[in-house]
Amino acid sequence: MSNLTVLTNNNIKSIDITVLGGCSLDQIFYQNKDGSWNDKADIYSAGGKGSNQAVAASRAGVSVRIISRLKNDSIGSVILDNLKLNGIDTSCVELVDDIENDTTKIYINKDDRDNEMYRQDDAINSFTPDMIDKYKDQLLSSKLVLAQTKVRKELVIRLIDFCHKYSVPIIITPSKPKKLSIIDDYKNKELIDKINYITCNREECQILFGTDNIEECVTNYPNKLIVTLGRNGVIYHDGNKIIKIPAIKGVKVVDTVGAGDTFCGNFAASLINGCELKEAIYRAQIAAEIKIGQKSAQDGMPYKEQLDEYIKAYESGINFEKINVSKRKSFIFDKRIIDKKI
Repeated sequence: MSNLTVLTNNNIKSIDITVLGGCSLDQIFYQNKDGSWNDKADIYSAGGKGSNQAVAASRAGVSVRIISRLKNDSIGSVILDNLKLNGIDTSCVELVDDIENDTTKIYINKDDRDNEMYRQDDAINSFTPDMIDKYKDQLLSSKLVLAQTKVRKELVIRLIDFCHKYSVPIIITPSKPKKLSIIDDYKNKELIDKINYITCNREECQILFGTDNIEECVTNYPNKLIVTLGRNGVIYHDGNKIIKIPAIKGVKVVDTVGAGDTFCGNFAASLINGCELKEAIYRAQIAAEIKIGQKSAQDGMPYKEQLDEYIKAYESGINFEKINVSKRKSFIFDKRIIDKKI
């Protein structure tokens, strides 16, 4: 059962999801067969957890707004264009002169397609708690708020308290889990209690609760804590028992970057579209499986009609890897512009 609450008071809900989070330029390097790496990135693409989750949710068929900051330059402009291309309301994206855009170098190895990331954060570090007051009306006009913990702890606290006070449902991805760790600060338990849903991976869950007993964690937070386990699927507790949704077999892994964000964006969108909790998790899981079969964080994120086709074909018995549906083109970054800036 979903615990998503849509307000029934006089507040006008003008948008489905508001995402608060960062946007970045991803520089993706794929390891050569001989084990070497190229000097220049093989692909430049849009990234950042805020941007990724916003794109995933928008493609899943709901209206999305993002609150973020970018440097006011040519790279910031193309990142903004990518958001607009994906149908995202960018009216709360601030273009700032005296910051640098966030960038991430991602190295994907040739064996298991896992990755190592090296981030340069500046724009996201400039986010301040007073952004909650500045965008109060936009947050209140949202059916759901989606955020991560890469921003300052003070901002995380302000956002969670705000959403709890005004009964705006919120999903948190603890991408910097120490900020909400109940081991480091027991007061964080009060914050966690105010969150509607937490979506995290195994490592993030372990850091949050100081234990590697994932089943115990989800049991303590039924219908709230949803933990992705990679090849072992997803686990949560429905209030009566532990539920395990297995990963799809036979998926060819090309690139795992953005899989968690794909899951989160589709999970949020499915709740908005009226899915019960188990169905929302199931749809999000399949969306993430589709994504890892494509390069870059956002290129493989499915649109709702694609996801529906995949689910229909998969449930009819077609091998997941052999499902072929039409694919829309993603935003293409002009490497000439980017090479001049980095």
